[in-house]
Amino acid sequence: MDEWREAITELVRPYVRAADARALDDPDAELAALGVDSLAVVELIVLIERRFSVTFSSDLLDWSTFRTVTSIADTVAALRGPAGTDGPDPGDLGRPHSPNRFA
Repeated sequence: MDEWREAITELVRPYVRAADARALDDPDAELAALGVDSLAVVELIVLIERRFSVTFSSDLLDWSTFRTVTSIADTVAALRGPAGTDGPDPGDLGRPHSPNRFA
């Protein structure tokens, strides 16, 4: 699970206010309090779905899913299924990340 948290943290980091960057070291920090707004969450949904080959169903598209790095990582891990399934490894972030580019 720590690998998922680390991977999600790196995706979330560009959306956190610079003054609050250290607070992101706590995977249970409230992302909204760190400056992650609804537009950032929409961008993160697209990034996470593409990067980890998952799809967030409509019942997961609420603030409780995207409240913290831990809540996101737990959801992605559940969507990915048991360890060893096909798809990207959580540590394989692939290409460089840009918060304004989805491809």
